[in-house]
Amino acid sequence: YVTMHAYMPVSIRRAIAAGVKCIEHGQLMDEPTAQLMAAKGVWLCLQPFLGDEDAIQQPTEELRAKAAQVNAGTENAYTLAKKYELKTAFGTDTLFDAQLAARQGQQLAKLARWYTPAEVLRMATADNGELLALCGARNPYPGPLGVVAEGAWADLLLVDGDPLSDLALIADPDRNFVVIMKDGVLYKNRLAR
Repeated sequence: YVTMHAYMPVSIRRAIAAGVKCIEHGQLMDEPTAQLMAAKGVWLCLQPFLGDEDAIQQPTEELRAKAAQVNAGTENAYTLAKKYELKTAFGTDTLFDAQLAARQGQQLAKLARWYTPAEVLRMATADNGELLALCGARNPYPGPLGVVAEGAWADLLLVDGDPLSDLALIADPDRNFVVIMKDGVLYKNRLAR
């Protein structure tokens, strides 16, 4: 399947007409576009761009104006995603920037503005796993994704606290994640002390 970065309704509609299965961003979509996405089962991978402390600083006035437009559209995009029950994933463009990647938990925690903590955690785990599995035979993972089950390909976290009651716990993984396991290998284990 193909995923596409798009913000504007016209771009999103063109992508859907071309068979794209997931729209990255989409902050400027309108209601008819959200309805079309729901009807076609197109995923939305949306980020909470809010123009706050986590905003990427843009180098030119033109880019700052575009960023402000996207930031202003974020509320509407999440509202439409909820209204039309769009299949929504969580992802970021910050993977290759160490400073921004370190704040991914903070970005995820901001979703509590629109979703319950359980919905946010499901989005980042099971829903993302469902989206990634769409690649079918090209799936590089040897087992199911986004589930805790025998044979599944899962990363596990043990959180010091209850993220279902306090989603902000995931914003500070250094302090609040006491166990981190990836592919069955322990990368952090504060319980073994």
